[in-house]
Parts: sequence; C-alpha cells; structure tokens
Amino acid sequence: MQERRIKQHIKAPSHCFRVNAHIGFENTLAKELAMLGIAECEVEKGYVLLKAKLEKVWQTITLSRCARSFEMKVAEFYCENFGKLEKKIKSVPWELYLPQNTKLKIDVKSEKSRLYHKGAIEERIKNNINFGGKLNVKFNDDICSVWLDLCGEPLHKRGERWVEDAPMQETLAASILLQASFAKYEKLIDPMAGSGVFSLEAAKWRSNSAITLNRAFDFAKMPAFREAAFNNFLQKAKQPFALKEGEKFEILCSDKSEKAVKTIKHNALSLPIQIKKEDFFSLPPSKNALLLLNPPYGKRLDREKNLYKEIAKKIEKDFKECALAIVCPANEVMNFANKIYSYNGGVRIAVCLQA
Repeated sequence: MQERRIKQHIKAPSHCFRVNAHIGFENTLAKELAMLGIAECEVEKGYVLLKAKLEKVWQTITLSRCARSFEMKVAEFYCENFGKLEKKIKSVPWELYLPQNTKLKIDVKSEKSRLYHKGAIEERIKNNINFGGKLNVKFNDDICSVWLDLCGEPLHKRGERWVEDAPMQETLAASILLQASFAKYEKLIDPMAGSGVFSLEAAKWRSNSAITLNRAFDFAKMPAFREAAFNNFLQKAKQPFALKEGEKFEILCSDKSEKAVKTIKHNALSLPIQIKKEDFFSLPPSKNALLLLNPPYGKRLDREKNLYKEIAKKIEKDFKECALAIVCPANEVMNFANKIYSYNGGVRIAVCLQA
C-alpha cells in the first residue's frame, strides 16, 4: 500500500523544484540544467525554478557542478494564523517524503506576513511532523511555501578538497568556467591558483571516467529512493563535457606559493593537471587558450597595491590572443565589455570576461 502511494504521488508525477544559483549566474545554471536534460526552467534572482520528475532531479543533483542546492516544493498555502498553519501541515502526507529515525531541521523566513515569529512557526511545525529531514519554510504576503532540501550539505562541499586562504566555492568556479565556455579551448591557464579550484573543476568536468561520489545526499534517505537504480545510473553516467576520442584539453595550473602548490598536488591526485610553482608575471606568452585569474582582493589586496594594473600590462604583453576570465573586487573592475557581478566570501566581485 505504501509503495503504491509513493509511486502514485511521488515517483510518477512531476514536481516543482528550486535550484539555488550564485547571484549573477542564474542563466549559467539554467544552461547547465538544459545540458543535463532539464530544459524548461524559469530564472529568478538567486535561483532557477523547474518542473521535473524526482528521479531525474536526483540524477541532475549528482552531475551538476554549478548549483548550490536543490529544494522540492512540498506544499504552498495561504496562512494568516497558527491554527491554519497547523491544519495545513498536518494534511501533508509526510510519510511519503521524509525518512523516519532522523532529526527534523526547519529553517524559517518570513516577510510581510502576519506570522513572523520564526521560533513560534518552527515549534508549531515540529509539533505536527513525526519524521526527519530538512525543511525550508518561507512566508511572503501570508503565503507559506514548504520546501524539502534534497542535498543536505551545500553542493560546493564535494568532500574532496584542501583549501588555501580565502577559497572560492567549487560551484562558483564551475559557474565561471561554464560562462567562459571553457570546453571550446584546448588549453586552460590557471595561474594564481590558490588551492586549484578552477583546474580541479575543469579536469573533473572533462573526465570521461565513471561518476564517483565522495559525499552523501539527503535525497538518498527519502522513502522513494532506490539504491540499486541510482547505482546503475552512476555506472552509466558521463559528464556533459567528457573528452571525446582524439580531443585535447591541457590544464596548466600554477601559483607562486610553495604551500599552495603542495595543496593543489594533494587535491589533483591523478587528474591530468600540469602543476608547478611559478609567478604569473613570469609565465611565457600564450595564445588560443583560456586564461583564468582569481587574484587577491579584499583585505589581501591591501598588501599588493597596483596589482590589477600590473595584471593588465602582463595580459596586453603576453596573453592578448587568449580568452579571459578574471575575478575582481567590484571596485576594481577591468575594462571588459562583459561583466557579471556576484559575491565570493561575502565580498562583492565582478567576473570580467572576454572571448
């Protein structure tokens, strides 16, 4: 009986999902989702809305490198008092969505609504759900929407990287790579690499080996999840940019810090990345490549005055025939026509791109 209800109400129909993006890269995320087979998306600030079957979304979570998190809409209703809230929460068949024997976590946000006390809202909901999982509850103009977090830990936590000071999240690095159309170049140059996040993301995206996971997802705890079918998917799945036979892709990764180079070598393991200790300003000229730069900014920039002016001179001298993607603080924007404003580590940045 339970299995039939799960198939009828959870597996078979399409559901609404919200996929969280890095600010400024919402269309980039929508492009990645389309590559992964989910073409009908609606872009909003900070996220992408989509409608799909749950199993397809599980697969997409596994392959996506740009998304920050995935949430599934469980309920939405008008609610102006606690009595209505409790009644609506009780009416949801939670046994079809949530696992038993796990802790229930609730994150509440409320804007322009009569129910605004987050602690009271959380308490009323917890008192009416006897299952576990993480729910994101949002009130806006007295409309309550309840979303089930399918991922658990944010998706940039891939469980596989040591980091240097002020690390960039993997999902932001992947978004920049995709926006810069990295896969159309035969060479990626990644100086000032830090912990090597650009090189790592590019190398894994271009890998043609089987998908391996170094972390678990909360969707695997759902009653509808079937481990055998999911493992079969992992064995057959390929990254969308997997190298084809005879295709070339070279990654040159460097940093002037010996400590950073050791970190990159640890992170890279057996990935096809050429790693060496070298200052960006000593690199030889290159062309027909993508140059990716994430120089120091914020407090780190105070130690290196005129850095961006020197970078511009080096590019003009040795890399003017390369495509460029450079991360700058928002007040140090370089003179490129294409700019995307976002945030990294709480600092407002501009990603300057030139094909």
